[in-house]
Amino acid sequence: MTDSEGENARAYLDSLRRGDLSALLLHARVETGVHLGDFGSGQWVVVVHAPQPFAEALSALSDIDRKRIAEAAVSKKSGSDYRAPADIIVKVASDRLEGPVTLLPDLVIHRAMMTAVATGNGSIEEVDDYYIARHFRLVEGCAAAGIKYENPHESLWDFYRFWKAESMDAYQPRREYVRKLFAGPLAAAVGRVHNPSPVAEREPTGWERVDRSLAKTRTQFSTASAEEDWQAIGLVCREVLISLGQAVYVEGTHESADGVKPSPTDAKRMLEAYVRYTLPGDGYKEVRTHARAAVDLAVHLQHRRTATRQMAALCLEATSSAVAVVAIIAGRSV
Repeated sequence: MTDSEGENARAYLDSLRRGDLSALLLHARVETGVHLGDFGSGQWVVVVHAPQPFAEALSALSDIDRKRIAEAAVSKKSGSDYRAPADIIVKVASDRLEGPVTLLPDLVIHRAMMTAVATGNGSIEEVDDYYIARHFRLVEGCAAAGIKYENPHESLWDFYRFWKAESMDAYQPRREYVRKLFAGPLAAAVGRVHNPSPVAEREPTGWERVDRSLAKTRTQFSTASAEEDWQAIGLVCREVLISLGQAVYVEGTHESADGVKPSPTDAKRMLEAYVRYTLPGDGYKEVRTHARAAVDLAVHLQHRRTATRQMAALCLEATSSAVAVVAIIAGRSV
């Protein structure tokens, strides 16, 4: 399997609007071959080599999802007399991946585990320890990524007691409950894979609200897909700059150039007053202009109904840069 074949498989899945399956193949290598039967008949065989936890997530997929990946892998084998496979063979390859990249496969595995025990296909006793550990990892990982994850069940026994109390006696309502529980987080995680932020993440400044808001802005950018989404990036960037101004501005010490007392949401005057006090003189005029321009760009994007991804990316970069510049002035970065 060449890299181009892997790209073809992901493109096929994307064309079916199955970005979730496509994203699971991002770190995988797929091999295709033919198994010959009697009288020369044959069938394609698809082997997917993936690091953990992607391999586990691929193995945990439903039969129809695994079949769809198999079909995608041989979708460009035009003119072949061989039958498409009904399943894939998953093999663990390379070292285990760690960190934010594992958020998507962990969500897939967690969903599959809950569905299995809810439909009589898994034993709570055998997997609950793994569920509990993954649950708290997901809570932390989704919070850091700004993804809304509202699974209230800290253990599978909690989940069991829940469906009993809710009189979910049949498998279907339990399965539907799990599907809805993970729909939002999975969509957000897939969006991060397919639409990553072009802005490199910088070192935290130590201003908790600024760092947290900027991280959430990057996440919102990664899941944006329409004009109103790009437009909203301007709003959240402005909020980041307001938090930045509030972090450094000291009333009575920092005075604005026009003598007007900044309001708690006047990011432009707060930042300009801080930089003007810390770096006085014409030699630092451009530094003061830098922060002011970032605020202007955010406000402009916020009110532009024809916003684009490019404009949102520029606004996010300008905001990130302004935060970094002020952090340097404050001695929080070198």
